Amino acid sequence: MALSRTGFALCMRCGTTLVLILLLPGCQHRSEVSDHRAASATPKIATDESGQNVTLRDGRHHQSGGPPATQAVPEDPQTSSVRIADSSPFVDQAEELGVRFRFHCGREADEYAIIESLGGGAAILDFDGDGWEDAFFPGGGSLAEQRITPKSSGLFKNVAGQHFVDIAPLANVASSPLYLHGAYAADVDNDGLPDLAVSGYGGVQLYRNQGDGTFLPFLMLQGQVTPDWCTGLAWLDSDADGDLDLYVTRYVDWSWDHHPRCIATDGRSPEVCPPREFSPLPDSLFINDGAGQFTELGPEIGLRSDGKGLGVVAFDANADGRLDLYVANDTTDNFLYVQQPDGTFAESAVISGVAGDEFGVSTGSMGIAIFDANLDRLPDLLVTNFERELPALYRNQGNGLFLHASRSMGLAALEAIYVGFGCAPVDFDFDGDPDAILANGHVSYHSIHAPYRQTLLLLENLDGQRFQRFPASGYFSRPLTGRGVAISDVNGDGSEDIVVTHQDDPIAILVRTQRPSVPWASVRLIGVASNRDAIGCVVTTHFPEEISRRSWVVGGGSYLSSSSRSLTVYWPPGANGPATIEVQWPSGRGEIFVVNAFATHVLIEGKGGATDPVQRE
Repeated sequence: MALSRTGFALCMRCGTTLVLILLLPGCQHRSEVSDHRAASATPKIATDESGQNVTLRDGRHHQSGGPPATQAVPEDPQTSSVRIADSSPFVDQAEELGVRFRFHCGREADEYAIIESLGGGAAILDFDGDGWEDAFFPGGGSLAEQRITPKSSGLFKNVAGQHFVDIAPLANVASSPLYLHGAYAADVDNDGLPDLAVSGYGGVQLYRNQGDGTFLPFLMLQGQVTPDWCTGLAWLDSDADGDLDLYVTRYVDWSWDHHPRCIATDGRSPEVCPPREFSPLPDSLFINDGAGQFTELGPEIGLRSDGKGLGVVAFDANADGRLDLYVANDTTDNFLYVQQPDGTFAESAVISGVAGDEFGVSTGSMGIAIFDANLDRLPDLLVTNFERELPALYRNQGNGLFLHASRSMGLAALEAIYVGFGCAPVDFDFDGDPDAILANGHVSYHSIHAPYRQTLLLLENLDGQRFQRFPASGYFSRPLTGRGVAISDVNGDGSEDIVVTHQDDPIAILVRTQRPSVPWASVRLIGVASNRDAIGCVVTTHFPEEISRRSWVVGGGSYLSSSSRSLTVYWPPGANGPATIEVQWPSGRGEIFVVNAFATHVLIEGKGGATDPVQRE
């Protein structure tokens, strides 16, 4: 098996596998390692004084093929997190990279239909297994003559990090019978190839990756509701059988037969009707039988029917080893479904403190991000909301309880004009604590409170104490209508780049202008006993000086978008020397790996089940 730039390797279904690349600043060599086998999960340390590429296999050192990696003298870790003050840390290179795509919302029909306000997202996936992450963009549709006509989607192949080529027609994913909104990549059949689920007005279309550069539309998931307007999706193994199931959020009961006319607050201009004008649609959980069929479940497992869902994320909220579900609803209470031992779900958002704002009032919620905001190694929730509503930062207190901490964490300093959509963690200053990116843009064309076009927010995490807005410049000072956000290392330089979709403007590919100034690791987990995408995994990195950071492999999140499955870890300031990577798998098994910070490229493979499960903290 060849190791490509991302370190993605295929393996037989024999255990669990961790693929990890560790780079020092300036290293650009991309190793090609062949014929790897799963090694013992006994803790190992990889070092090579020659500075050449090394691979650990069965505890032995092997020099990989290719020339030695170029070494660069790393910057002082104590000063490496100083932010750039005179320019934006990201530059939009979409045009330069060849990504020319625009979501089609149908606004030109002058229908002022609520369907045109949602926009579309993006999915990051390495569909052809060449090690470079590609991008899929849903196309939306036209609303002319009160007829929904789907528009073509785009699949952009990443060519060695240098440019992208739209191959959607060749890959058989350009056309769809749906007005598409969301895109979510996952290995549905555990064959080592990422498949694709797209959501829209009419259901969810599943595309199976054929392994030859094409996809086959093999199943349309449609619920027992009319209309079947599907929005956010989350892949998760809810029944712990190794196969990914799919949670589907639905929005409201809009149709051409229920298409009211609304007037803006100026008393004369036509306007998109708010979601309060429509009844909610129930969500569903589709159970995968492993043979290509899905069974719809809903009220019988504890799902409520009174939400207006736009976003959903699957993660373990209470650290009991079972995946839970958080649903962002628009103008109704958000849901937190805590999975019970019998596979049913208990909705506990109000009790847990994540149903609405700090006073318990329902909000217009759209996007969701999971990350450790205050560095206590518990998964916190960031939820984007409507204008005059704070982005909600729910700080995890343990035992499934959360505290609304937006004010104490500095988010009240943001202007109250933003209508938030996609959001995601991104460590743009390479200091080891997760920062955040929020896409904003209005849904009302004539709001008296906020402009239709709004700026993207880059929030800098100050050592887990609070967030502050990074000074706006370049792309971040441009008024746009942001919607989806997805994270990917587009050019393979170790820095996380950002893909942003807009309602009325072309796709943006925000490339980080600086390479990491500290050692970093890109961790890609491949499950075997667990689901292959490792959704539900918890990764804890222990650095010297008793510094630890924790990340989670989640299903869903952001807004109508799915990011890279790789987790990028940066050595925090003052953390010099080896780090211990501790992986807790959904199956309950644990693996521990020790990596020397002075190696150049390292591939580590571990066989799950060879060690005792790591004890939960």
